[in-house]
Amino acid sequence: MKILVVTENEQTTSIMKKHLEPLGFNFIFYANPVKAMDNISEIAPEMVIFSAEDYPRHWKPFLVVLRTFFSHTESVFVLLKTLQFSQEDAEKAAYLKVNGLVNEDASEYVFVESMKAIFSRHLLPREPRRFRRYFVNDSDKINFIFNHPETMELVTGKVIEISTMGITVSALEKTTHPLLPGSDIEYCSVKIEDKIITTDCTVFRNDLYTTLLFKDIDNDDADFINSFFEKKVVQQIASSQ
Repeated sequence: MKILVVTENEQTTSIMKKHLEPLGFNFIFYANPVKAMDNISEIAPEMVIFSAEDYPRHWKPFLVVLRTFFSHTESVFVLLKTLQFSQEDAEKAAYLKVNGLVNEDASEYVFVESMKAIFSRHLLPREPRRFRRYFVNDSDKINFIFNHPETMELVTGKVIEISTMGITVSALEKTTHPLLPGSDIEYCSVKIEDKIITTDCTVFRNDLYTTLLFKDIDNDDADFINSFFEKKVVQQIASSQ
């Protein structure tokens, strides 16, 4: 999925590259809104993230050009705003059917969580149900635990993303030996609310985030994961209306 980001804020760009790019999206960064506008039909982004703070006079004509090529369902338009964003601009954004507003001057954690909520609402439902990924919020009460395949140390981590294919975690407890890609791990446990799913996994990658692929998850557990998070997406949409 291609996401076009138009901003000159280096801190915002750095946060996206650190926390959001590793989640598997293809980010394309532009600091010049005119050049981005010229290339919009060629890029064909599924989402545009545009800084209204950096380019207060450009976001409206940019959105008009975007809509000449892509509908609001084909290409999602998200504005990054600050406290300087006026009520008048907010009303214009609603009139022009901007898909989302995110506070650019929020804390790093709040900004990342806000962006993940936008992705969950607008991008992830486009994926086939069988392979759909879901971003995990703290309120979802998802826990992941396993024994290190070499040392048998008990390892846990904060769950960032889950699908019926695998799981991505961060902040793994330090272990004596690193987890190597291709390593098999038996009897991993995923706890979603009161349900515990047990499956063997294979380490797909281990850098900023650790991604493990499920090897033998059964159909009932896969259906439970999809149903649980689809219910969460519906709740997010309802709460934002």
